[in-house]
Amino acid sequence: MAPQSIGRRGKIRRRRFVIGRPLRNGWQPSVARLAVIGLAPALVVGTGVGVLVQNRSDSVGVVEAVSADTPYTFSGFGHGHGRGMGQWGAYGYAQEGWTAERIIAHYYGGTTLGSIDDSMIAVRLTGQDDRSLDVYSETGLRVAGQQLAPGEAAHLTPTPGGGANVVVTTGCSGEVLWQAATDVPWADPVDLGEDRPAEEHLRLCGSDTPYRGALGVVLDGAAPRTVNRLHVEDYLRSVVPAEALPGWADTGGAEALRAQAVAARSYALAEKRNELWQTCDSTDCQVYTGSNAEDPRTDDGVRSTRGTVLMKDGAVVRSEFSASTGGYSAGGVFPPVEDAGDKVAPNRAWAKTLSAGEIGSAFGVGELQAFEVLARNNLGADGGRVTRVRVVGSDRTIETTGAEARAKLGLRSDWFTIAEGANLPAPPTTPAAEPGPEVGIDPFGSGNGASPIEAKFFELGGVDGVLGTPVGPELMLPDELGKFRIFTGGAIVWTPDLGTQVIDASFLDEWLPGTGSTE
Repeated sequence: MAPQSIGRRGKIRRRRFVIGRPLRNGWQPSVARLAVIGLAPALVVGTGVGVLVQNRSDSVGVVEAVSADTPYTFSGFGHGHGRGMGQWGAYGYAQEGWTAERIIAHYYGGTTLGSIDDSMIAVRLTGQDDRSLDVYSETGLRVAGQQLAPGEAAHLTPTPGGGANVVVTTGCSGEVLWQAATDVPWADPVDLGEDRPAEEHLRLCGSDTPYRGALGVVLDGAAPRTVNRLHVEDYLRSVVPAEALPGWADTGGAEALRAQAVAARSYALAEKRNELWQTCDSTDCQVYTGSNAEDPRTDDGVRSTRGTVLMKDGAVVRSEFSASTGGYSAGGVFPPVEDAGDKVAPNRAWAKTLSAGEIGSAFGVGELQAFEVLARNNLGADGGRVTRVRVVGSDRTIETTGAEARAKLGLRSDWFTIAEGANLPAPPTTPAAEPGPEVGIDPFGSGNGASPIEAKFFELGGVDGVLGTPVGPELMLPDELGKFRIFTGGAIVWTPDLGTQVIDASFLDEWLPGTGSTE
């Protein structure tokens, strides 16, 4: 399919901009090689990492800027990345009489159903980051080897070496009853068993948010973190109603909730984000807000699929999902499939109008000169999802993935077309409640997880693999040419043209001053 582009002479202001050496495909890239050095052979996945550097030559082409207030409408299909299960599609198929097992098999080709029994999971509560743990229970709790009475609160502050300082008070802010240091930085309920009554759940002081299982504190470097350790089936009772719509059970969609339980269980148990916790409670992982979120209708979906997971090559699969595929899943780890069930999605077609100035600002290219769709995945209408775009501006040109364009422009999906004009009509929709945030968000378009860097990290075994624990977040390369992340045993670098590579972290220390050391 020929590239689609926007870009024309400005209607209000006419200026000339030098944009670089003219080529049939646009900019002339030059490649700086990063050597892959110093890692164990298992880590050397290529001979180099390429970073695109755009040259501005004396041999130039001239392009005029688009007037900043020129409107462009992005029209598209679906909501989310479209990989794996479409939640609205699952609901549509359930209404047609499909079982959860048939729904799962349709979206997650190449997998089989397996069983995991009595699994525990450790969840980082990100809202508690950099705080002490202040906790109580209506029936009392146990901390530092001591039993607390109902209503007494424990305040735990993590210490180096894996312990904690404990202060016990009457209520959350009453008089101090006793204090001590402990090597076991956990507050346990009166019974650590699964499916305990609500009055036994531990509650956070201040918010009164209840959690099943135990709550503990750890140090992530020097930063305090709170971790909830509980049975995975208890965990799912909060996750499934946050990621799907419990009301589907009332309108013929109970099997979709069962399918959601299997997908959420598999995704969680395949996670290995940190040696101190397996997953987190935010949209970076799966939404988990404690036992207040539980609903009897989604509880049924969890209980009826107890222990059931998706397996491939003997391992649990990180089973991505998103709200609406738009009628065709995107492919990636799981083969693309037509999604006839998605016809029930109320918001599957969409349109969004942005000005040329907003587009240029979103990509940091200066005044917009052109936005070109270079490639699509050829699945579905209009050529399918955008896989590659070029954004030309007065300051620079960027080539990136359709998923990254979606993220920067705030679009519902990367399945879109572009036309000049404001508020152009989209196919009719009926606004309605949506399932929760998509799982496996990938602004870089790898199709393999939350990002290609994270996908490589999990491929190498996560925290149990040769790279070890992350020592910082993913960071941007200069000029947004890609990303990198440093681990205790090396670093991973990603660029859209050359993919994901593992390198020696010390090279980044030299090449990118200020990124820190792993030693």
